Amino acid sequence: MVNSVSDNSDEQEFWENVNTQFEEKVQDFSKTLNMAVIGKVSSGKSSLINALLKRSRKKAIAEVGAEAGVTTKLKILRLDDKVRLIDSPGLDDVRSENSDITREFLKHIDVGILVVTGAADASQKRYLDDLLAHCQSVFVVLNKIDEWDKHSPLALEKVITQWKEVLKIEKIYPVCAFGYDADCLPGTPLDIRGVYGLREDIENFLASNGKDLLLARHMGEKKSYAVGIIATALVAVAIQAFIPGSAAYIAATQAAAIVSLSYLYTGEILSSKAAFALLPAFASEAATTTLFLWVKSFLPPTGIIDIAAAVIAVSITLAILATVNSVLESGSKLEEEKLLKSKFRTYRKQAETALKGLAVADFKDLPSLKRIIEKLL
Repeated sequence: MVNSVSDNSDEQEFWENVNTQFEEKVQDFSKTLNMAVIGKVSSGKSSLINALLKRSRKKAIAEVGAEAGVTTKLKILRLDDKVRLIDSPGLDDVRSENSDITREFLKHIDVGILVVTGAADASQKRYLDDLLAHCQSVFVVLNKIDEWDKHSPLALEKVITQWKEVLKIEKIYPVCAFGYDADCLPGTPLDIRGVYGLREDIENFLASNGKDLLLARHMGEKKSYAVGIIATALVAVAIQAFIPGSAAYIAATQAAAIVSLSYLYTGEILSSKAAFALLPAFASEAATTTLFLWVKSFLPPTGIIDIAAAVIAVSITLAILATVNSVLESGSKLEEEKLLKSKFRTYRKQAETALKGLAVADFKDLPSLKRIIEKLL
């Protein structure tokens, strides 16, 4: 009877530790994200938004549901109940709208993007100053650089320098977002030069504030974000395998990554209970190795055994998350246990092959892991 009570106490302590670790790792999806894209009419703001969100011409942002403001210059793009983009000539136009949405929006703007075109125009400085006073982070974009294609390369460099001088800024993003216009001939390729670098810096800023997935879930292409979630989890697991009590840390990391993948594809916030409930299905398919990891996690550091545990933990975690990604990407439900087990068996073999020959140090190399995961997915 005493042993039973002790066992229950150990199990309770384990799950308390798991839940504590989970809360530290999982992203807070209750946050909101507001972005203001400011620029003159016909500066290409809408096209830039489509390019930033990796939209194809057929799935342009207008399909999300643009709401015309009282001033026809203002567009409120409500991506979901937490994410809003406002496309406007300036924040004054947003203020003059004076609706519940715009008043709430103006209380906190995460990202401001000033879109300029053509020759340097000092009058744009006041729009930039307004953004700087109201946004956490501001990015200045010189759009429509395709207009300079027939000029000397030095011409574009010169105009970029001039814009920096009149706006008194150190960095400007020269980009192109051509091809979204409905008047473009069928088959016209999109020209989105420079957008990748702009998007990457915006995403890095959002990640530093725990808001990257709020925007990522609206991207037209989600694979790269899924790869990032999985790779980050693998690096964590490779480190956690060497920590006493590693089973709790690894389970929490796996569950947090599952929650992130679920939000990325569905926009639904999976509960910790639902995420943890999926793990036994995978554990039953890898009973021997799971038992080894469990027992090892309660032993002191032992060198070779720790290395073996790290390899196994990374391999199993990769198989689990690749399975979850595949199910979600296909539109299936995570509750379909037979499907999960079937896919897990396949991905486990593929994960073991993909990771074969790698040293433990390689498991901490994020770029290398991303390349491996991309091939697996």
